[in-house]
Amino acid sequence: ALQSREPPSSCAAFKEVPGPCDPEDLLDGVIFGAKYLGSTQLVSERNPPTSVRMAQAQEAVDRIKAPEGESQPMTEVDLFVSTQRIKVLSADTQEAMMDHSLQTISYIADIGSLVVLMARRKLPQRSEVAEEKRLYKMICHVFHSADAQIIAQAIGQAFGVAYQRFLEANSIDPSELSPRQYSRALEDQEQYNAELTHFSRQENCKDVCIRKQKGDILGIAIVESGWGSILPTVVIANLMHGGPAERSGELSIGDRLMSVNGTSLVGLPLATCQGIIRELKHQTEVTLNIVHCSPVTTAVIRRPDSKYQLGFCVENGVICSLMRGGIAERGGIRVGHRIIEINGQSVVATPHEKIIQILTQAVSEVHIKTMPASTYRLLTGQEQPVFL
Repeated sequence: ALQSREPPSSCAAFKEVPGPCDPEDLLDGVIFGAKYLGSTQLVSERNPPTSVRMAQAQEAVDRIKAPEGESQPMTEVDLFVSTQRIKVLSADTQEAMMDHSLQTISYIADIGSLVVLMARRKLPQRSEVAEEKRLYKMICHVFHSADAQIIAQAIGQAFGVAYQRFLEANSIDPSELSPRQYSRALEDQEQYNAELTHFSRQENCKDVCIRKQKGDILGIAIVESGWGSILPTVVIANLMHGGPAERSGELSIGDRLMSVNGTSLVGLPLATCQGIIRELKHQTEVTLNIVHCSPVTTAVIRRPDSKYQLGFCVENGVICSLMRGGIAERGGIRVGHRIIEINGQSVVATPHEKIIQILTQAVSEVHIKTMPASTYRLLTGQEQPVFL
C-alpha cells in the first residue's frame, strides 16, 4: 500500500539531478540565509550570449555595491528556492519581498560572495516595438552570502528537477533512458566539424579590396556570429544596394569578416567592430579579409527515439539555450540561431507550438537548417540594417 502511493519512477529520476540539495526537497522548497543588497533594472536583448549575461550581472553589482571603504546597506533575508518559484522573504516577518516564477529567471551568477538573480519583466506588446529591435527589461537582484556558489548551483538544480517533472507530465519516463543509453547515443552522434573544415581550407579565405570615394561608407551591415561559433567574429548580414561593397561583387551575405586593413576583428564585441569600420569612412581603399560562408547552417542530429532529449530550448523559432555536450550541440545546433527548416519542411511562418511539436516528434536523423537570428531579422525586414 505504501509503495502504491509513491509517484512512479519520478523519485529515482529526481535523485539523478546533480546539485547541492536533495532533489526531492526542491519540490517543496529549500531556504538559504542571505543579505539583500539591492535591485536594479537593465535593458537587454531577449537571449544574449552568456558572456553578455555575465557582463550584465557584473554591471548590476557595480551599480548596487557600495564603493570600497563605504558601508553597504544590507537586509537579512531568506532565499526560498523551489521547482516552481524563487522568493525573497524578510528574515524577521517571513513576508515575501519578491516572488518570481522559476521560468522567468534568465540567469544566475555567483561573483565571489555575491549572487545575482536576473528575472524577466513583462514583455512589451508587439505593436509598441514595430520594426525596431525588441529589447526587454531585466530586474537584477544582488545578494551577499558565504554560500553564494551553493545558492547558484541549487537554483540550477531546481531547473533540472523541474525538467524531470515536465518529462513525467508528458508521460516520458526518464528512467527508461539510462545515462548509459544516452552515452551510446552520443557516441553514435558525429561531432559537427563542418565549420572547422571550412575555415581551415585556404581557398575559402581571401582578401577583398574595396575602392570607394573619400567620405563614402562601405555599405555593409554586420552582426555577431553567435555564441558557440568556432571563430567568434562578425558576419556580413546585408549589403547596401549600389554601395561600394556590393559593387565589388566579392562579398555575400553570410561571409565572416576576419580583419579590416590588417586589424583582426576575431573575438571583439560587435560595437568595437562597428567602430573600427566607421573609422574607414575617409579612406579610398579598404582591404577586408573574409571567409566565404553560407548564411545557413545545417545541423544533423541522430536521435534514436523520442525519449532521447534533443538538449536545446526554442522560443519563437530561436534557439535560446543548449545542453553542453548533448546530441544537439554535437550535431551543430548553436544558441542564438533561428530555425528555418526541419527535415526539409520550412518553419519560417510556423507558430511556436507547431515548431515544438515537429521537434518533439522528430526521430532518426533530424536535419535542421538555421541562421543567426540577427541575420534572419534583417533579411525578413523585422529590423532595419545599420550600414557602415
